[in-house]
Amino acid sequence: MPAPELPFDPSEIGAAVFDYGGVLIDGGPREVAAFGERAGIDAEAWRELRRTLFGNVGPWASLERGELDFDSFIDELAAVVNAAGGTVTREQALGFLGDPDPMAQKARLRADMLDRVEAIRGRVPTALLTNNVAEWRAGWRTLLDLDRLFDVVVDSSAVGTRKPESKIYEITRERLGVEHDAIFFLDDIGQNLKAARALGWKTVLFTQTDEILPVLDAIAAG
Repeated sequence: MPAPELPFDPSEIGAAVFDYGGVLIDGGPREVAAFGERAGIDAEAWRELRRTLFGNVGPWASLERGELDFDSFIDELAAVVNAAGGTVTREQALGFLGDPDPMAQKARLRADMLDRVEAIRGRVPTALLTNNVAEWRAGWRTLLDLDRLFDVVVDSSAVGTRKPESKIYEITRERLGVEHDAIFFLDDIGQNLKAARALGWKTVLFTQTDEILPVLDAIAAG
C-alpha cells in the first residue's frame, strides 16, 4: 500500500494524542443520535434537544468536567425526553450510548487501532485525551492497558475541563513535554480538532479504521 499523503511531515511529530470514545473504542455521537428515535422523538426535535443536553454549555458538558454527577444527568435526560413527548424509563435512559457503561465494553475496542498506538509509542510519547465521565473511569481504565499504550492520560472529568476548551490541550501538551506544533491528534469530532489546530497541533479526523491505519503507520515509521 502506498504511503498516504499527509498535511504534515511524520518525522516532525514529537508526540501523538488519541481520543478514546469513537476512535479507540466503537461508539459515540451516532449512539446519542439514535437514542431519540428509540425514545420516540421526532428526528428534528431530538436534534434540537441534543444541542441543549449535549452542547458545550449543557448538562453533559458539566458531567464531563466533573461538575455534575451521572445520576443527576440521567434524571435530567429522562425528564427532558419525556417532557418532549418521548417515552423513556430511567433504566432506558442509562443506555443512551447503547450501554450503561459504554466505555468499558471489551468487544467494542478497535484492536488494530490499539496496535498502532503501541507502535507509535515505540517512537514518540503518546497520550489519551478523553472527554469522559467520572463514574465510568474505573471501567475503561481497567479495560485498557494504559501503561503499555500511553505516557499520559488526560480525563476531562479528572482535570475539570474538556475538549474543545483550550485548557485541556494545554494540560496535555505540558504533561507530554513537547511544543504544540509537534503534536499529532486523532479525534472523531471536528470541533475538538479545530480547537487543537488553533494551538498548532497536527490533526486528522477519524472516520473509519481502514482509512486511518496507513496514517498511523506513517507516523510510527517516522
